[in-house]
Amino acid sequence: MTGSQFLQIMKCFTGESLRQAVASYLFPLLLFYSAMIITLAATVRFSNIPEASSYEIAQRAPVEEAARIGKDELEKSGIPLIQGEIRLLFGAVKIPWVKFRENAVRYFESMLVFFTSDAVGLIFALIWTAGFIPEFLQGFWWNMLRLRPLSTGFMLLGKTFSIVIVLSLHGIILIGGSWIALGIATNVWNGLFLWSFAILVVQFICFYPASVFLGTWSRSTMVAIIGSIAFWAICWMVNHARISNLSATTAESSSGVAIWLIEIAYWALPKPIDFSIILSDLMGTIKEFPPPTAWMNAFETRNIIPFASIGTSLISSVVVLWFSCIELKDPIKE
Repeated sequence: MTGSQFLQIMKCFTGESLRQAVASYLFPLLLFYSAMIITLAATVRFSNIPEASSYEIAQRAPVEEAARIGKDELEKSGIPLIQGEIRLLFGAVKIPWVKFRENAVRYFESMLVFFTSDAVGLIFALIWTAGFIPEFLQGFWWNMLRLRPLSTGFMLLGKTFSIVIVLSLHGIILIGGSWIALGIATNVWNGLFLWSFAILVVQFICFYPASVFLGTWSRSTMVAIIGSIAFWAICWMVNHARISNLSATTAESSSGVAIWLIEIAYWALPKPIDFSIILSDLMGTIKEFPPPTAWMNAFETRNIIPFASIGTSLISSVVVLWFSCIELKDPIKE
């Protein structure tokens, strides 16, 4: 196969995946969800919250400064504390705020990633794309491509890669749109927020192969949806169990065999909690807005190693894709 032929085939796969994405019954809901997130970012307003770059102690003092100087000294000097508000949805939601504008933006972004690239955003993406493989294997393109001298494994991998491209395009719109809207609304442009796009794509690559395998095995969209959510939940529970064991006392910890099994499962499966912690660290918010204590302790004691967590999660996705290709070669499925 020449390079031009490969590109032509991938163009066909990507075009078909885009058609499926738009034709999906979840597409209108996806558009509404994305528009809601971007609108929420666009309506952020700050009241009486200064920028750290233009901060002058003679004008305002954050709570930390008040603790250092002393409340009595502040009152004598006539220096007020920062007592502002974060306003969302045109003022319908008000959140008291006592830090600088940059801190407020990072706080909002740390909440936003939960709905765009972390748990909620990832699960929404898995549900949206779950039907692509079963529909593809029963449709016109599959029957046509099988007439060409191409292996079924190559076609499945090509289709999966095209779905990752479609998800990435949506991620650019959702995360990029949210970042631009928030930057225009607050005049604070935090480029670290864009790491959430990379984490979304990597997490999708790690978890979507389970949907590919289930779709290949069952040819059922519903099985792929339920199985994908169940797989993510199992991975989350294993990840949480491992962190809980690390932070537990001797009396609270699991038995030796259980710890050993949890450790094996942890390294064999994708790690959603680790991804959340890694994203928080990349965005620079892990210390300012820390995760649960046990998660933070595991990260600080280097029991969560970013490269190892991501690398082993990607290896597990490769293994699942390999099993999917084997399943597709089953004569009964063909």
